[in-house]
Amino acid sequence: MMQHLDMALLSAFVERWQPDTNTFHMPFGEISILLHDVHHILRIAVDGELMGDEASPDTLKSDMGGLVRLSVDAQVGGKWKSKWYDNGAMHAEGLLVSGGELKIKEMEVQCYLFVLLGSTLFVDKSRDRIRPVINLFLKDHLQLTDYAWGAGALAYLYRQLGVAIRAGSKGLCGCLTLLQAWIYEYFPLFRPSQLPQSPDAPRASSWISPRLPGGDEARQRLARYQQLLDELSADDVTWTPYGRDGHTDIPRSLYTGPIRFSDIAEGYDPARCLRQFRYRQIIPRAMTVPHDQYRPASDSSYIVFWDPWVNQLWDNVAAHRLDLNFASRPCEHPSEIVEEYVDWFLIRSHPRITHPTDGVPQP
Repeated sequence: MMQHLDMALLSAFVERWQPDTNTFHMPFGEISILLHDVHHILRIAVDGELMGDEASPDTLKSDMGGLVRLSVDAQVGGKWKSKWYDNGAMHAEGLLVSGGELKIKEMEVQCYLFVLLGSTLFVDKSRDRIRPVINLFLKDHLQLTDYAWGAGALAYLYRQLGVAIRAGSKGLCGCLTLLQAWIYEYFPLFRPSQLPQSPDAPRASSWISPRLPGGDEARQRLARYQQLLDELSADDVTWTPYGRDGHTDIPRSLYTGPIRFSDIAEGYDPARCLRQFRYRQIIPRAMTVPHDQYRPASDSSYIVFWDPWVNQLWDNVAAHRLDLNFASRPCEHPSEIVEEYVDWFLIRSHPRITHPTDGVPQP
């Protein structure tokens, strides 16, 4: 995963996230992280079984006790003074040590994978704890490769981006390596230097992300990023960073419907981002939406309700897959749109974050 994150850059993009469509609203229209992006950037499976398993808090807590073979209400011990299980999450570093002490190879591997996934794909805002829901997908070692881990990670990131734009929210979590590498892929203006790599390697590992200072310098960077994004045009975007046919080997990227990670379900609609498939952007049709949603200023009560039948869409991808040639036509120019798209988009969004008269702090 990426060694250094530019939180000012990530924040500048988060400000443009629209949770109703799960897209970034830019001056030139919509763009998003799609399933073929996850494939190329992380090289994890985006097709397979939908990660829709759920369990009650009591069951999840009980599972954690079974994993470490002790009472999770006890103190971790050693150099740690906290409990194993606190605030609905498990102590990560202690779990790794405990997994090794069990001397049971399968349990040691399960503990390791649990911590690995919780610190890379499904990161939350706590520094040393991991949500136990991840373990639901690790119990059967023979089923590990059956899951669409990339789709689950993307659903989780979509949700965390939606939470992060709430007025009462603090911080950002999810797979931020995916988000930052995606920015580098599509927006040359923000790219650092890049290492050569084999075609099958995860592209996230190719970017040399420099360590950047925080504090006032980070705030100055954020202001510069905001202004740069406000002035960005569609021609400043690399719409197909993996090549013109970078999506063709990932047919699941054209799926339309919700993607899931346990109790998190988020809408996914590639029709809003046709230019990322090298097709002319048209006015998209209405997307599949939740039955109800509750997104208050506080990030602790963010809830989205979907009708149960939508879970069947993933398994019937042939019937719920965008037909590019029916929807549009290939681009003659990478940023091509239909004439009426801009007016349609501007009615539904706002192209600028900063005020035109705002000054940009200088370093």
